[in-house]
Amino acid sequence: MTAAVASSVATEFDAERVAWANKMRLAVSPAECLDAEGGLVQDFFKPKKVVFVEAKVWANEDTENLYKGLEKYGIGQWSAMRHELLPKWEQLKLKVKASRLLGAQSIARYTGMKMTRSEVDAEYKINKEIGDRTGCWKAGVLVENDEGSVALALAELEKEGQSNKRQKL
Repeated sequence: MTAAVASSVATEFDAERVAWANKMRLAVSPAECLDAEGGLVQDFFKPKKVVFVEAKVWANEDTENLYKGLEKYGIGQWSAMRHELLPKWEQLKLKVKASRLLGAQSIARYTGMKMTRSEVDAEYKINKEIGDRTGCWKAGVLVENDEGSVALALAELEKEGQSNKRQKL
């Protein structure tokens, strides 16, 4: 077979394949996505409405407002903080950011406590020291382990009276 004959056979095969594809599209595809011959209308697949989402970036101002919220409302009052100080952030995000400020993965032991910035920073320092000593400081927060070494260290601090005394709500 010569190159010219092979080319014409390939072209004929391609034409048959395209005709078959168009016929199948006409049979199974929505009419608005096809032209009269069964070819695809590319505009059908382009987005009709483009929604621009404003990127949320946690700023220093947000951190300051979170400190204010922790002092005014206390740990766990995310809805009130969000309503007054941080309206563009979800409650879960506020909880996570507070967790990072305190340096503790679990902030359950702080629930209901109102804390000033210096108290938050002092708790971070205590948690960091415990984490470094027990090997439970992971990704910037104190995490509990299966052996309970964090709970033991916290109990020791409580016994020694070194933990900060804060106001309950």
